Amino acid sequence: MNFADLHCHILGGVDDGARDEKEMREMLDVAYDDGIHTICFTPHFKQYEFSSVAEIASYNKNISESFNKAKEYAQEKYPDMKLFLGSEIMYHHDISNSLLSSFCKGIAGGSFVLVEFDPGISFFDMRLAISNLLRNGMHPIIAHAERYGIFIKNPKRLQELKELGASVQVNAHGIKKIAIGKIARFLKNALKQSLVDIVATDSHRPDSSPPQISRAYEIIKKLCGADYAENVCCKNAEKILNNEN
Repeated sequence: MNFADLHCHILGGVDDGARDEKEMREMLDVAYDDGIHTICFTPHFKQYEFSSVAEIASYNKNISESFNKAKEYAQEKYPDMKLFLGSEIMYHHDISNSLLSSFCKGIAGGSFVLVEFDPGISFFDMRLAISNLLRNGMHPIIAHAERYGIFIKNPKRLQELKELGASVQVNAHGIKKIAIGKIARFLKNALKQSLVDIVATDSHRPDSSPPQISRAYEIIKKLCGADYAENVCCKNAEKILNNEN
């Protein structure tokens, strides 16, 4: 099984993920050894952190340089590894303009956008945000859905957003702890109800949050069957990278 990771912070020296090129290489090694042969890097984009367009341009220059170093390393050591670039975008009302201005990127430059929200967001506001994104031609992917209290309290709300046109991503790290606590119960129920579309690593560090999916895949396979496990850990991500619904 070759896994695909659509959400990670492996690029070195860019955001709060890998601190430098050495750590980035170490994380790429961990990912490949785990069976992750397709990666879309998604550095954070939080518009409120920038005070000018020049600051955004400088940030994107760092991203581009780090991405080129990652590609060079992968081409030399793992020629079958496929690398793409996107953004994890903190929701703001002007996302469409940020994308058009190339301040941030959809997944692999396509119409699918990985979007995070304030953890305390109301369901009304998230539903409105999802509707706005869809109306502007974007296909929103809700990042790490297990972090939002509105879903922990009522997982069926995910179904309503999926029916609107959103996709749902959860973190592999949480699935590895599927027997512990409220989040674990939410993840188990969401998986069993087929409410999850994508499992990704959201990896930030090689030690505390390594880029690994294989353990989550095995748990999902036992819980929901091999076909669903393959879809959420690989096939759905590949469709998104090809900009397919």
